[in-house]
Amino acid sequence: MTKVIVVGAGFMGSLHARTVHDSRLAELAAVVDRDEAVAAAAGAALGVPAYTETERALAETGADVAIVATPDSVHRPAAEAAIAAGAAVLVEKPLATTVADAEAVVALAAERGVRLMTGHITRFYPRYVQVAETVHSGRLGRPVLVTTSTWGQRSLGERVAATTNPLWHFAIHDIELIQWLTGGVVADVDGAQLMESASGVASFTATGTVTSGAAFHLATGWTLPDSAGPRWDLKVHCERGMVQAAWSSDGVTSFGADSAEELDCLSWPTVHGRIEGALRLEVEHFLTAVADGTPFLVPPAAAVDAVRSAALLEKASTVRRLP
Repeated sequence: MTKVIVVGAGFMGSLHARTVHDSRLAELAAVVDRDEAVAAAAGAALGVPAYTETERALAETGADVAIVATPDSVHRPAAEAAIAAGAAVLVEKPLATTVADAEAVVALAAERGVRLMTGHITRFYPRYVQVAETVHSGRLGRPVLVTTSTWGQRSLGERVAATTNPLWHFAIHDIELIQWLTGGVVADVDGAQLMESASGVASFTATGTVTSGAAFHLATGWTLPDSAGPRWDLKVHCERGMVQAAWSSDGVTSFGADSAEELDCLSWPTVHGRIEGALRLEVEHFLTAVADGTPFLVPPAAAVDAVRSAALLEKASTVRRLP
Protein backbone atom coordinates (compact mmCIF):
# COMPACT_ATOMS: atom_id res chain seq x y z
CA MET A 1 0.00 0.00 0.00
CA THR A 2 1.16 3.55 -0.77
CA LYS A 3 2.87 5.21 2.19
CA VAL A 4 2.19 8.91 2.71
CA ILE A 5 3.73 11.57 4.91
CA VAL A 6 2.04 14.91 5.53
CA VAL A 7 4.36 17.90 5.94
CA GLY A 8 2.80 20.69 7.98
CA ALA A 9 0.49 19.80 10.86
CA GLY A 10 -1.53 23.00 11.07
CA PHE A 11 -5.19 23.34 10.09
CA MET A 12 -5.00 22.03 6.51
CA GLY A 13 -2.19 19.59 7.24
CA SER A 14 -4.23 17.98 10.01
CA LEU A 15 -7.19 17.62 7.65
CA HIS A 16 -4.97 16.01 5.00
CA ALA A 17 -3.48 13.67 7.59
CA ARG A 18 -6.92 12.57 8.77
CA THR A 19 -8.07 12.10 5.17
CA VAL A 20 -5.11 9.82 4.37
CA HIS A 21 -5.36 8.02 7.74
CA ASP A 22 -8.94 7.00 6.94
CA SER A 23 -8.36 6.24 3.26
CA ARG A 24 -8.47 2.73 1.84
CA LEU A 25 -5.95 3.78 -0.83
CA ALA A 26 -2.93 4.63 1.32
CA GLU A 27 -1.28 4.36 4.71
CA LEU A 28 -0.39 7.46 6.73
CA ALA A 29 3.27 6.82 7.57
CA ALA A 30 4.15 10.01 9.49
CA VAL A 31 3.43 13.67 10.08
CA VAL A 32 6.06 16.41 9.93
CA ASP A 33 6.10 19.87 11.46
CA ARG A 34 9.04 22.10 12.34
CA ASP A 35 7.34 22.76 15.70
CA GLU A 36 8.15 19.62 17.70
CA ALA A 37 5.14 19.94 20.02
CA VAL A 38 2.73 20.40 17.10
CA ALA A 39 4.21 17.41 15.29
CA ALA A 40 4.05 15.25 18.41
CA ALA A 41 0.42 16.14 19.08
CA ALA A 42 -0.61 15.42 15.49
CA GLY A 43 1.26 12.13 15.44
CA ALA A 44 -0.22 11.02 18.76
CA ALA A 45 -3.75 11.87 17.62
CA LEU A 46 -3.42 9.56 14.61
CA GLY A 47 -1.05 6.96 16.03
CA VAL A 48 1.82 7.64 13.63
CA PRO A 49 5.45 8.79 14.06
CA ALA A 50 6.15 12.52 14.21
CA TYR A 51 9.15 14.32 12.74
CA THR A 52 10.50 17.84 12.51
CA GLU A 53 12.56 17.20 9.34
CA THR A 54 11.04 16.20 6.00
CA GLU A 55 14.20 14.46 4.77
CA ARG A 56 14.42 12.26 7.84
CA ALA A 57 10.73 11.37 7.69
CA LEU A 58 11.07 10.31 4.05
CA ALA A 59 14.22 8.29 4.68
CA GLU A 60 12.95 6.45 7.77
CA THR A 61 9.42 5.71 6.58
CA GLY A 62 10.21 4.95 2.94
CA ALA A 63 7.19 7.03 1.95
CA ASP A 64 6.06 6.99 -1.67
CA VAL A 65 4.06 10.22 -1.40
CA ALA A 66 4.34 13.54 0.44
CA ILE A 67 1.52 16.01 0.96
CA VAL A 68 2.88 19.50 1.59
CA ALA A 69 0.62 21.71 3.72
CA THR A 70 3.12 24.13 5.22
CA PRO A 71 2.41 27.91 5.19
CA ASP A 72 1.90 29.27 1.66
CA SER A 73 5.26 30.98 1.30
CA VAL A 74 7.38 27.94 2.30
CA HIS A 75 6.00 25.19 0.09
CA ARG A 76 9.14 24.99 -2.03
CA PRO A 77 11.64 23.52 0.50
CA ALA A 78 9.38 20.65 1.56
CA ALA A 79 8.28 19.94 -2.01
CA GLU A 80 11.87 19.86 -3.26
CA ALA A 81 12.94 17.58 -0.41
CA ALA A 82 10.20 15.12 -1.32
CA ILE A 83 10.96 15.30 -5.04
CA ALA A 84 14.66 14.73 -4.36
CA ALA A 85 13.69 11.57 -2.45
CA GLY A 86 11.58 10.37 -5.38
CA ALA A 87 8.23 10.78 -3.65
CA ALA A 88 5.17 11.96 -5.58
CA VAL A 89 3.99 15.29 -4.20
CA LEU A 90 0.63 16.93 -3.59
CA VAL A 91 1.19 20.59 -2.66
CA GLU A 92 -1.58 22.61 -1.05
CA LYS A 93 -2.52 25.66 -3.09
CA PRO A 94 -0.84 27.88 -4.07
CA LEU A 95 2.06 25.89 -5.47
CA ALA A 96 4.23 28.83 -4.34
CA THR A 97 3.97 32.55 -3.72
CA THR A 98 6.60 33.54 -6.28
CA VAL A 99 6.88 32.59 -9.93
CA ALA A 100 10.51 31.59 -9.42
CA ASP A 101 9.62 29.11 -6.68
CA ALA A 102 6.72 27.63 -8.66
CA GLU A 103 8.82 27.17 -11.79
CA ALA A 104 11.70 25.68 -9.80
CA VAL A 105 9.50 23.04 -8.15
CA VAL A 106 7.90 22.03 -11.47
CA ALA A 107 11.29 21.92 -13.21
CA LEU A 108 12.79 19.70 -10.51
CA ALA A 109 9.82 17.32 -10.65
CA ALA A 110 10.16 17.07 -14.44
CA GLU A 111 13.92 16.52 -14.19
CA ARG A 112 13.51 13.71 -11.63
CA GLY A 113 10.45 12.16 -13.29
CA VAL A 114 8.34 12.69 -10.16
CA ARG A 115 4.55 13.22 -10.18
CA LEU A 116 3.45 16.65 -8.89
CA MET A 117 -0.02 18.10 -8.35
CA THR A 118 -1.29 21.23 -6.63
CA GLY A 119 -4.41 21.01 -4.49
CA HIS A 120 -6.72 23.44 -6.27
CA ILE A 121 -9.76 22.06 -4.47
CA THR A 122 -12.33 24.01 -6.50
CA ARG A 123 -11.87 21.44 -9.29
CA PHE A 124 -13.34 18.83 -6.93
CA TYR A 125 -16.54 20.59 -5.89
CA PRO A 126 -19.41 19.06 -7.90
CA ARG A 127 -21.03 22.51 -8.32
CA TYR A 128 -17.94 23.94 -10.02
CA VAL A 129 -17.46 20.84 -12.15
CA GLN A 130 -21.04 21.31 -13.38
CA VAL A 131 -20.30 24.95 -14.22
CA ALA A 132 -17.08 24.01 -16.03
CA GLU A 133 -18.75 21.25 -18.04
CA THR A 134 -21.56 23.63 -19.06
CA VAL A 135 -19.06 26.31 -20.16
CA HIS A 136 -16.72 23.89 -21.91
CA SER A 137 -19.62 22.27 -23.81
CA GLY A 138 -19.85 25.50 -25.83
CA ARG A 139 -23.65 25.57 -25.87
CA LEU A 140 -23.69 29.01 -24.20
CA GLY A 141 -20.97 30.39 -26.45
CA ARG A 142 -17.62 31.61 -25.22
CA PRO A 143 -17.26 33.23 -21.76
CA VAL A 144 -17.40 37.04 -21.89
CA LEU A 145 -17.31 37.92 -18.16
CA VAL A 146 -16.56 35.88 -15.03
CA THR A 147 -17.34 37.27 -11.58
CA THR A 148 -16.33 35.54 -8.36
CA SER A 149 -16.47 36.27 -4.65
CA THR A 150 -15.05 34.25 -1.77
CA TRP A 151 -15.61 35.33 1.83
CA GLY A 152 -14.36 33.58 4.97
CA GLN A 153 -14.32 34.13 8.72
CA ARG A 154 -12.10 36.68 10.43
CA SER A 155 -10.72 33.90 12.64
CA LEU A 156 -9.14 32.39 9.53
CA GLY A 157 -7.26 35.63 9.05
CA GLU A 158 -6.12 35.56 12.67
CA ARG A 159 -4.72 32.07 12.06
CA VAL A 160 -2.90 32.68 8.76
CA ALA A 161 -2.29 36.44 8.39
CA ALA A 162 1.27 36.20 9.70
CA THR A 163 2.31 34.14 6.66
CA THR A 164 -0.14 35.04 3.87
CA ASN A 165 -2.90 37.43 2.76
CA PRO A 166 -6.27 37.22 0.97
CA LEU A 167 -4.64 37.25 -2.47
CA TRP A 168 -2.50 34.15 -1.94
CA HIS A 169 -4.79 32.32 0.46
CA PHE A 170 -8.24 32.98 -1.06
CA ALA A 171 -8.05 34.79 -4.41
CA ILE A 172 -5.78 32.04 -5.75
CA HIS A 173 -8.92 29.86 -5.76
CA ASP A 174 -10.77 32.42 -7.87
CA ILE A 175 -7.82 33.00 -10.20
CA GLU A 176 -7.39 29.30 -10.96
CA LEU A 177 -11.15 28.90 -11.35
CA ILE A 178 -11.34 31.80 -13.82
CA GLN A 179 -8.44 30.36 -15.83
CA TRP A 180 -9.96 26.85 -15.82
CA LEU A 181 -13.30 28.18 -17.06
CA THR A 182 -12.00 30.60 -19.70
CA GLY A 183 -8.91 28.78 -20.96
CA GLY A 184 -6.88 31.99 -20.56
CA VAL A 185 -4.46 33.50 -18.07
CA VAL A 186 -4.53 37.01 -16.64
CA ALA A 187 -3.40 39.40 -19.37
CA ASP A 188 -4.35 42.92 -18.25
CA VAL A 189 -5.20 44.31 -14.81
CA ASP A 190 -7.49 47.34 -14.78
CA GLY A 191 -7.42 47.68 -11.00
CA ALA A 192 -6.49 45.71 -7.88
CA GLN A 193 -6.50 46.43 -4.16
CA LEU A 194 -5.30 44.61 -1.07
CA MET A 195 -7.00 46.01 2.03
CA GLU A 196 -5.98 45.14 5.59
CA SER A 197 -7.42 46.65 8.76
CA ALA A 198 -6.70 46.75 12.48
CA SER A 199 -10.06 45.06 13.08
CA GLY A 200 -8.87 41.92 11.29
CA VAL A 201 -11.03 42.47 8.21
CA ALA A 202 -8.95 42.04 5.05
CA SER A 203 -9.83 41.75 1.37
CA PHE A 204 -8.45 41.54 -2.13
CA THR A 205 -10.32 42.78 -5.20
CA ALA A 206 -9.30 42.91 -8.85
CA THR A 207 -10.69 43.44 -12.32
CA GLY A 208 -9.15 42.83 -15.72
CA THR A 209 -9.03 40.49 -18.72
CA VAL A 210 -7.56 37.10 -19.58
CA THR A 211 -5.76 36.04 -22.75
CA SER A 212 -8.86 34.32 -24.16
CA GLY A 213 -10.58 37.73 -24.27
CA ALA A 214 -12.94 37.36 -21.29
CA ALA A 215 -13.15 39.96 -18.55
CA PHE A 216 -13.11 39.10 -14.84
CA HIS A 217 -13.92 40.67 -11.51
CA LEU A 218 -13.03 39.00 -8.22
CA ALA A 219 -13.55 39.95 -4.58
CA THR A 220 -12.36 37.92 -1.65
CA GLY A 221 -11.22 38.13 1.96
CA TRP A 222 -11.82 37.25 5.59
CA THR A 223 -14.64 39.46 6.81
CA LEU A 224 -17.27 37.22 8.44
CA PRO A 225 -18.01 36.31 12.06
CA ASP A 226 -17.36 32.72 13.11
CA SER A 227 -21.10 32.03 13.21
CA ALA A 228 -21.24 32.40 9.41
CA GLY A 229 -19.99 29.80 6.97
CA PRO A 230 -18.03 30.73 3.85
CA ARG A 231 -19.81 32.70 1.11
CA TRP A 232 -18.76 31.81 -2.43
CA ASP A 233 -20.42 33.04 -5.60
CA LEU A 234 -19.52 32.40 -9.23
CA LYS A 235 -21.18 33.70 -12.40
CA VAL A 236 -20.00 33.01 -15.95
CA HIS A 237 -21.66 35.30 -18.48
CA CYS A 238 -21.37 33.83 -21.98
CA GLU A 239 -22.36 34.95 -25.46
CA ARG A 240 -25.69 33.10 -25.36
CA GLY A 241 -26.46 32.71 -21.69
CA MET A 242 -25.12 32.53 -18.14
CA VAL A 243 -24.32 29.80 -15.63
CA GLN A 244 -23.85 30.42 -11.92
CA ALA A 245 -23.02 28.64 -8.68
CA ALA A 246 -24.28 30.57 -5.66
CA TRP A 247 -23.11 29.30 -2.29
CA SER A 248 -24.46 31.24 0.66
CA SER A 249 -24.45 28.26 3.02
CA ASP A 250 -24.37 24.47 2.99
CA GLY A 251 -27.94 24.49 4.28
CA VAL A 252 -27.26 23.11 7.76
CA THR A 253 -27.28 25.51 10.72
CA SER A 254 -26.94 24.72 14.42
CA PHE A 255 -28.81 27.19 16.66
CA GLY A 256 -27.77 27.66 20.29
CA ALA A 257 -29.21 29.86 22.98
CA ASP A 258 -26.93 32.77 22.10
CA SER A 259 -25.43 31.92 18.73
CA ALA A 260 -25.74 30.00 15.48
CA GLU A 261 -23.19 28.01 13.49
CA GLU A 262 -23.31 27.03 9.83
CA LEU A 263 -21.94 23.51 9.44
CA ASP A 264 -19.70 22.39 6.56
CA CYS A 265 -21.25 19.76 4.30
CA LEU A 266 -19.11 20.22 1.19
CA SER A 267 -15.44 21.04 1.79
CA TRP A 268 -14.20 18.57 4.42
CA PRO A 269 -17.15 17.50 6.58
CA THR A 270 -16.73 14.65 9.02
CA VAL A 271 -19.26 11.97 8.07
CA HIS A 272 -19.44 8.84 10.23
CA GLY A 273 -15.99 9.64 11.61
CA ARG A 274 -14.28 10.19 8.22
CA ILE A 275 -13.27 13.34 6.34
CA GLU A 276 -15.42 13.47 3.21
CA GLY A 277 -16.35 16.15 0.67
CA ALA A 278 -14.13 17.90 -1.86
CA LEU A 279 -10.94 17.29 0.13
CA ARG A 280 -11.36 13.51 0.05
CA LEU A 281 -12.15 13.65 -3.68
CA GLU A 282 -8.97 15.67 -4.27
CA VAL A 283 -6.67 13.47 -2.17
CA GLU A 284 -8.02 10.18 -3.48
CA HIS A 285 -7.90 11.43 -7.09
CA PHE A 286 -4.22 12.25 -6.51
CA LEU A 287 -3.46 8.86 -4.93
CA THR A 288 -5.31 6.97 -7.67
CA ALA A 289 -3.58 8.91 -10.45
CA VAL A 290 -0.17 8.24 -8.87
CA ALA A 291 -0.92 4.53 -8.58
CA ASP A 292 -2.36 4.21 -12.09
CA GLY A 293 -0.09 6.66 -13.90
CA THR A 294 -3.12 8.60 -15.16
CA PRO A 295 -3.20 12.39 -15.67
CA PHE A 296 -4.00 14.77 -12.84
CA LEU A 297 -7.07 16.99 -12.99
CA VAL A 298 -4.76 19.87 -12.00
CA PRO A 299 -1.74 19.81 -14.35
CA PRO A 300 1.48 21.44 -13.05
CA ALA A 301 1.27 24.07 -15.81
CA ALA A 302 -2.16 25.21 -14.54
CA ALA A 303 -0.77 25.67 -11.03
CA VAL A 304 2.18 27.70 -12.33
CA ASP A 305 -0.17 29.82 -14.44
CA ALA A 306 -2.22 30.60 -11.32
CA VAL A 307 0.93 31.74 -9.51
CA ARG A 308 1.98 33.89 -12.48
CA SER A 309 -1.43 35.55 -12.58
CA ALA A 310 -1.48 36.10 -8.82
CA ALA A 311 1.98 37.66 -8.98
CA LEU A 312 0.79 39.97 -11.78
CA LEU A 313 -2.22 41.03 -9.70
CA GLU A 314 0.02 41.53 -6.66
CA LYS A 315 2.37 43.78 -8.62
CA ALA A 316 -0.57 45.86 -9.91
CA SER A 317 -2.37 46.24 -6.57
CA THR A 318 -2.72 49.20 -4.29
CA VAL A 319 -2.27 48.28 -0.64
CA ARG A 320 -4.60 49.98 1.85
CA ARG A 321 -4.09 49.60 5.59
CA LEU A 322 -7.04 50.94 7.56
CA PRO A 323 -7.32 51.67 11.28
